[in-house]
Amino acid sequence: MANRIRNERLEIKLTEQERAMFLYKMKLARCRNMSLFIRKCVLEKDIYVVDLDPFRKIEGRLAGIASNVNQIAKKANATDEIAPESIQTIQAQIDSIGREVLQIHSLLVRQQKANLEEENHGHHENPSN
Repeated sequence: MANRIRNERLEIKLTEQERAMFLYKMKLARCRNMSLFIRKCVLEKDIYVVDLDPFRKIEGRLAGIASNVNQIAKKANATDEIAPESIQTIQAQIDSIGREVLQIHSLLVRQQKANLEEENHGHHENPSN
């Protein structure tokens, strides 16, 4: 046993619920043992870090638009009239956010395509082989 390739040992502590989820996912992955499952999760999967700041900004802007719509609705209910400028302002804000969402979507699609191309051209090495 002194000639083992894998001679480093890790230990983790889990709650009962975490252990149940771990075993469930291990079973779903059809792994024979915990070591194989952990190696598969760690060595064969890419890690993606996503900057959520643009989404938080959009969320804040949407909250502002919702507030504007609420104010316009209150005014309309009180006076039976809506100023065209209010509607145009909200429409401009919605259009701006729509463009931002499309830019984010386009960026994510390009990244996904780049990842697929990298995997398909053999640049993606599988450490378990």
